[in-house]
Amino acid sequence: MPHDPLTVSQAGEDAVVEVLRRVIDPHNAGRPGLFLGPGDDAAVLTCFSAQTVITTDTLSEGQDFRRQWWAGSPAKEWPQDVGTKAAAQNLSDLNAMAATPTALLISLTLPPEFSVDWVRDFYQGVVRACSQTGAQQCVVAGGDLGSGPEMSVTITALGEPREKGRLLKRDGARAGDVLAVSGVLGYAAAGLALLEQSMKPVSSEPAAHAWEALTGIAAQCVAAQKRPQPPLTAGVTAVRAQASAGMDLSDGLMRDCSRLARASDVRITFDDAALAAEARVLEPVARQLGLSDSVCRDWVLTGGEDFALLAAFPPEVPLPEGFRRLGSIESGPAGVSAETLGTHRGWDSMRSE
Repeated sequence: MPHDPLTVSQAGEDAVVEVLRRVIDPHNAGRPGLFLGPGDDAAVLTCFSAQTVITTDTLSEGQDFRRQWWAGSPAKEWPQDVGTKAAAQNLSDLNAMAATPTALLISLTLPPEFSVDWVRDFYQGVVRACSQTGAQQCVVAGGDLGSGPEMSVTITALGEPREKGRLLKRDGARAGDVLAVSGVLGYAAAGLALLEQSMKPVSSEPAAHAWEALTGIAAQCVAAQKRPQPPLTAGVTAVRAQASAGMDLSDGLMRDCSRLARASDVRITFDDAALAAEARVLEPVARQLGLSDSVCRDWVLTGGEDFALLAAFPPEVPLPEGFRRLGSIESGPAGVSAETLGTHRGWDSMRSE
């Protein structure tokens, strides 16, 4: 695809739409859910279920990412990763309901100096997220373009229940159930720590921990923060295995477990050995940052944006492939056991600290 050095303000909306259509039209082609795609005042979808699952989320520069994280990287990686992350967090919400993603509507606000290339690369990142296993039938049905002082993207995602209307909700966990998770824990928080450290100058020299040079678990953590890959088949897998409740982990294990516990009016107790095993995987990252290994437990308990799937299963049901045990569901005051809770709170988008 040819390089376009024009800014979005120089090119104008119609030209920018033409560029992004070159990315999304080949992706949409042949997917059965799109009856009428971008080009009219609204898209038309073909629905195969009596129910539609809908979610929406916003990603904003400064709040959810910093462009400095991609300093020294090829120019296309920043917009591609932002596109992937924006789509992934919405796809994860659909997965948490055991819904198959069918369509995305994207509202993109850009500063006028952003290039047309940036828009093209952003949509390539969205398509990358929609090409992941579990989302292959998801189309980009349309959206909106706007100009503003800061970049932000809001995506509305639609899906349909996969298992004949059976949804995975938060309010079905019962005493005696096993608490399990599919996906990573603490990786995005560890990746954030690495990225923030890489921005700190050392003796007036470039960052000492350039993320591009990272390997192994450290590289996986950075990738989890910048371009997450939620386990998008886990929701359907959980429903088929008779899961009683579930939700995605976007605001940290402690905060989201408290939400599930309150919705189900149960008490959650974690298995200390299971938490220790989750934290142990991240110890090389803590040491690379010069931090105590104890920070790894904090990453596991409070780190947001892992987009893993939390689920409760009846005790007589073997955990399905891809899930691992974290603890148990008990009767008692709704919440998480006080021994685990401590001062851990998790991510809250409305708080400033």
